[in-house]
Amino acid sequence: MNRITTLFETKKSGVLSVYFTAGYPKLNDTLRTLVALQEQGIDMVEIGIPFSDPMADGPVIQQANMQALNNGMSLRLLFEQLKDFRRTIRIPVILMGYLNPVMQFGFENFCRTCAETGVDGMIVPDLPFAEYQSDYKEITERYDVKMIMLISPETPDERIRLIDTHTNGFI
Repeated sequence: MNRITTLFETKKSGVLSVYFTAGYPKLNDTLRTLVALQEQGIDMVEIGIPFSDPMADGPVIQQANMQALNNGMSLRLLFEQLKDFRRTIRIPVILMGYLNPVMQFGFENFCRTCAETGVDGMIVPDLPFAEYQSDYKEITERYDVKMIMLISPETPDERIRLIDTHTNGFI
């Protein structure tokens, strides 16, 4: 069973999730950061995939992205850093990033590599929900990689229910 599913079945409230950018502040800090967060009792971690044009992010995350990229971080290197992380990390791990790097890696290859390394889910904010349903849902389900969609306070209840029905992580 996916660790995200297990977390929400066993902890009904007060789930603490922390986000950080892979390769920031130093290139090889990713695993060290995961270990430190787990040791502090964090329930789940979102690792940001650095991207050169993070337009939807604020200045702090934009700066972290640029520093990580300047350090040499890439999606391929991130997966290399994560290849044995399940030896020590038990909490759910989600990769969060823009669609462009995921598509450059290949969507199915991305999902397969997530499954092989032990990544539990993904957040791809610029992947339209309709496109996810028609083109990518089957792939995420095949590899049991949870797709987490974002909503806003203005999202109508009907759309929230639709997203909730067709995704399998959390909103």
